[in-house]
Amino acid sequence: MSDSNSLHWSFDYNYGVQNPQFAQELIETLRGYDPETGTRDTQTGQTITHIYNVLPNYWRGYNTERNAETLSIGTAVIERRKRDNLWHYSVEYENTTSGENLRMQFCCSDENYRPLRDKWSVDARNSADDEYSQLTCAGYFTSDSEVQLRINGAEIFAGTVDASVELTCNWALFDVVPMLARTIQASDGGIDIAVLEDLEQLRRKSRLGFLESTQIPIPLEGYYLYGVGLLPSYWWLDAHGNIAIASTFFETLVLREKMEDCV
Repeated sequence: MSDSNSLHWSFDYNYGVQNPQFAQELIETLRGYDPETGTRDTQTGQTITHIYNVLPNYWRGYNTERNAETLSIGTAVIERRKRDNLWHYSVEYENTTSGENLRMQFCCSDENYRPLRDKWSVDARNSADDEYSQLTCAGYFTSDSEVQLRINGAEIFAGTVDASVELTCNWALFDVVPMLARTIQASDGGIDIAVLEDLEQLRRKSRLGFLESTQIPIPLEGYYLYGVGLLPSYWWLDAHGNIAIASTFFETLVLREKMEDCV
């Protein structure tokens, strides 16, 4: 793997004033995982886990004495298990600088688009500067394809799902992009998809499309997600079917470890 700092523009946040440098941290993180561990099987009872380092796209404001050794500001853990033709997801996201901690649970059908099914839940906690707050959210579909949320006990209508477009969650895109990679590349301008961002914000008009390929820091295929009301994000697929890099507006997730266990 090259140590070149010539990263693709969609995840190039390497600034000379920061130490450690973004490119160095990203490359070292990718070096730490074995891309050939296990296989992307859909065997019932198998648990697939991907663990990502969270790197800030803009370092200023994050550099504190207690976080001087590494650029990473947190961790995202995406775990899923197939049971009864459903993928059961458990996601944990922790930002150690802001104190944000998210725990999300949801189910998706065993289909390429990973459409959301049944109920889902979000537990958000924040503890920073001796302040503490908590938010709980439970979501579900009504019989009229409406997305209904119950946030801290209050009922909120989030919108109506168009029957012609599959609805998934942004955290399921770590599987959706690999599953639809060839379809996206063969399409004319990408494919339409609806996204329930962090299981709370409904983005009905979104599009997944092919960006380009790069060989730095490893061979990767790039895909984009654009949508109305949705900040652009870029998803980079490695040669073994893993999302190695997912770059959003404020932060970039870099694959640190993957595990596959059968019970």
